[in-house]
Amino acid sequence: MKIIFILLLIVNMVACVAGMQLRSHKENTVQAPILLNPEKIVLLPIDDNCLEWGGFYEEQLQYGETVLSEIVPEQSYRLEEAGNATMYWLYIPPLSSKEAANRMINKLRNLGIVSFRVREDDKWRNAVSLGMLYDKDDALQQLQEIEKKGITGATIEDRNVTLKKIVIYNPTPTIKEQVQKLVEQFEGTRLIQNQCERL
Repeated sequence: MKIIFILLLIVNMVACVAGMQLRSHKENTVQAPILLNPEKIVLLPIDDNCLEWGGFYEEQLQYGETVLSEIVPEQSYRLEEAGNATMYWLYIPPLSSKEAANRMINKLRNLGIVSFRVREDDKWRNAVSLGMLYDKDDALQQLQEIEKKGITGATIEDRNVTLKKIVIYNPTPTIKEQVQKLVEQFEGTRLIQNQCERL
């Protein structure tokens, strides 16, 4: 009987030690959480602090991007549509040749009129742009001033224009200050600070 008792005691001790090792192993093992519907997980865009410089029409945007690229790295901003607007284009219709357009530009410079640009596409080749204005009365007033200086043939055309904005991400205080100075050079544009979604 003593032998049976000793054998049972040894078997119980072995079972007890094996049970403790098994329990210890289960506690050390971390199970990964089970995803119930992984296809329904949506990553939300991060909110970034940004500046929105908007209200550009096409010619302004080209010049705006050129001057902006000198102070803001290209990967720190993007272009977005900012709606449509009716603007009033003050221009001199296409002249007979590029030389005639250059002569007109020189005449305008001599009269102190510096807001112009020769259009290069087919329909407007050799036309001289005197500006895009948001207000028809302003356009009419500028037309009268140009005519008083002896420039004839200028006209106003209503244009439906797609406006753009430049969104600048995480601007430093220096960049904010430099962009604010640029905004003053672009009539009709404005600068706001906003929280933007960066996609």
